[in-house]
Amino acid sequence: MATTTVETISTRERKYHNTASAYVLPNDVVEQNRLDAQAAAIVEMIGGLPFLAPIHSMTNISKAVDVGCGTGVATVQLAAMFPSAKIYGLDISDVPDSVQQTAPKNVTWATGNVLDVDHEEPGKAHDNDQSSTVTTREIFTPGGLDYIFGRMLFLGINDWTRYFSTTARSLRSGGIIEHQDLDWRFYRVNTSECLSDKWEWHRHVVSAAEKAGLSIQAGSNAAPLMKKAGLEVISVQEFEFSFVPSSKTPNSQAMGKYVQAKLIPQYPELLSKMLGAEGIAGEKLKKLTEDALRDLASEEGVHQKYTVTIGRKP
Repeated sequence: MATTTVETISTRERKYHNTASAYVLPNDVVEQNRLDAQAAAIVEMIGGLPFLAPIHSMTNISKAVDVGCGTGVATVQLAAMFPSAKIYGLDISDVPDSVQQTAPKNVTWATGNVLDVDHEEPGKAHDNDQSSTVTTREIFTPGGLDYIFGRMLFLGINDWTRYFSTTARSLRSGGIIEHQDLDWRFYRVNTSECLSDKWEWHRHVVSAAEKAGLSIQAGSNAAPLMKKAGLEVISVQEFEFSFVPSSKTPNSQAMGKYVQAKLIPQYPELLSKMLGAEGIAGEKLKKLTEDALRDLASEEGVHQKYTVTIGRKP
């Protein structure tokens, strides 16, 4: 059993995205540092490369987008791989100024929500939002993208059918989409034995997520949704997103260390947001938060399933 001392940051004044998106996490320096650390841990977890799609062998990539780019880590990596291509980094808020100033010249940053793309009326902004017109006209033009990358979108996308329909329509024939995401359940190391079905706090989190339209299987459900959108699934790989390091999963050691150092301290804030939507506050919220922190450190290797799904447009 792991012992963790958690210094929470929930008492600090946090800044959040100014958006109608379902995304509930903050948008400030603390969160940006966490996202950068998470990106590095994910790369180590999946084998050392940020992208698992066969894009290294693709010589005709001229236009690609990193959806939900966050701090722009993957956007910059993609731009470096394809210096002659136009690479878009799309997020619901601006990426940090420091990233914008140092990014390769072939990167274009855009602010908007992929769910606002309207292929039927490309000149009409969704909810009078001009940014959605830009994303529709410039980024997600039908048949205009060679590669679409999305990572850890599970807290922001509340209509996965629309997401994959939009991205499928935006790919050219032969274009590739890579989706890397989490399921919400927690498992014992190296098994599919679910631990979280017994956790009361987790049941409330799942209930809140479902009420917000979020999927609790954003990773494992990607393949059938891609097929429904008319895409050919060419690869599905599963990894263990560890919350506590375990010698049984060497590639997830960095992930477990990142979670304990960067993610767990933000869990009280996340739980406050999600359980608050269930009407839970006060002593009940305090107890469930304590239960969550205990359960998530209860044994080595406790993890969520992280699935990388790659599809191709016929």
